[in-house]
Amino acid sequence: MNTAPDKALLMERHAYQISHLIAGFTVPLMRNLYHQFDGDMVQMMILGEISLHNVSQFFRKGGADVPEKLLDDLQQRGQLMQSCNALSISEATGIPRETVRRKVEQLLEKGWLYRDEHKRLMVRQGVSTGFARRNAETTQDILALAAKLQALLQEVEAEVAPPPAQVLKMGNFL
Repeated sequence: MNTAPDKALLMERHAYQISHLIAGFTVPLMRNLYHQFDGDMVQMMILGEISLHNVSQFFRKGGADVPEKLLDDLQQRGQLMQSCNALSISEATGIPRETVRRKVEQLLEKGWLYRDEHKRLMVRQGVSTGFARRNAETTQDILALAAKLQALLQEVEAEVAPPPAQVLKMGNFL
């Protein structure tokens, strides 16, 4: 018999506190991104999706085991990263293709994207350095949030679990 409390029930007990902790992370993150992209959250989503698409192949094929600096090498970049187009980004995000096309043009003008030799989209080398400080801060925020959630759920598990003496008594009846 499994005596571990159901995680869903544990989370339900502190649903408001969990929501508060998550909102305390997501709202400031979204606020910062809103300002970083001059209020254009659709542009932010499109750049993020293109970036994710570009580097996914690298990490899927063992990129975690090789220096990421290879992604900065223009000769290696085309082989290590996967380019994409407006249609694939539209399908991935659910944003209409024409909107994606317009936002891509804006990102090309900003110099954050370029088109490879096949006219497919790639995030420009060095763009990630502009986000490095914010990514480091976000990583710390994620770790802090995870620690708070983990502590909360461990407290709840301790509340729900019977004391050791009761476990022994219950064991005698099995």
